[in-house]
Amino acid sequence: MIVDRVSLSDVLVAQKRIKPFVLNTPLAKSFWLSELTQAEVWLKLENLQNTRSFKLRGALNALSWAREKGMVKCFSSTIGNHALAMAQAALFTDREVTVCVPENVSPKKLKELDRYSVGIVKHGEEASVTEVFARRLAQEKKGLYVSPYNNPEVICGNGTIALEMFERVPKFSTIICAVGGGGLISGIATVAKAINPSCRIVGVVPSAVPTMHRAVTTGRIQPSIANYTLAESLAVNIEEDTITLPLVQELVDEWVTIDEGDIASTMFEFLDQEGMLIEGAAACAIAAIAKKVINFKPREKVAVIVCGANVNRNDWREVVVDHLVGARTSV
Repeated sequence: MIVDRVSLSDVLVAQKRIKPFVLNTPLAKSFWLSELTQAEVWLKLENLQNTRSFKLRGALNALSWAREKGMVKCFSSTIGNHALAMAQAALFTDREVTVCVPENVSPKKLKELDRYSVGIVKHGEEASVTEVFARRLAQEKKGLYVSPYNNPEVICGNGTIALEMFERVPKFSTIICAVGGGGLISGIATVAKAINPSCRIVGVVPSAVPTMHRAVTTGRIQPSIANYTLAESLAVNIEEDTITLPLVQELVDEWVTIDEGDIASTMFEFLDQEGMLIEGAAACAIAAIAKKVINFKPREKVAVIVCGANVNRNDWREVVVDHLVGARTSV
């Protein structure tokens, strides 16, 4: 079976590697979502993880693996949550990390990376060009290129989230997770299906950029549609040879698409109801419940991964202002 390429035992190894450095983030019952659905809904709050995203787990496991193999130089080509995770993981593992970024990278994101002792190389105008350059650089320097999703150690690091969840609530029957390149849901589902084969895994994508859902439907990776989405961390061009595609094909039971209006309103509702600002990718997963897209049995134990809180300032200002103005207008 495909899932043998990433197993529960691999995730347990990852947990031993990263446990001293990552937070066992809260698993909190949401009374808001539980009352809406009559199910028992729990939030795995990875928005409270170091670097405000689940991404630290995968990056840290990959760099820990590199240390075990004697690989000092590590490379990445993303400028979002994964880049911050790589920079933070470098501190814990004493690896030399270089992040390759496009020439037109935003000054704000560059400033965030500048806080860390990582190399920053600008190359190309498009992310795909930058990635090819970073991979070539890693090969030339005899280093390790760490994809944010197409890497077994990254997937296993992400799977530690599910280990923590089942340790706290052993009888989850549905887990809901936003999907970009598939690294998060692959790790979560690998653990969940090993512990409870009947656990329902629901993948959620933005309707503007449903890249992985489309790949599962057609059986092949296609270039991402360059549409705007608040869930920008899910808008990825997936590598054709990614190991996540066969994993999600086998392990994900249902797919849900969420439109931009529901992502925006859910970001505001989560802030209002749960007191936390979350990014659009996390709001995608929450919206699948809040907008009653998924059906649940009464008192069914449901978990949703709140994957991050790194939201662009202009985006959250627009979301908050729009909803506050709308509320005043309707009075």
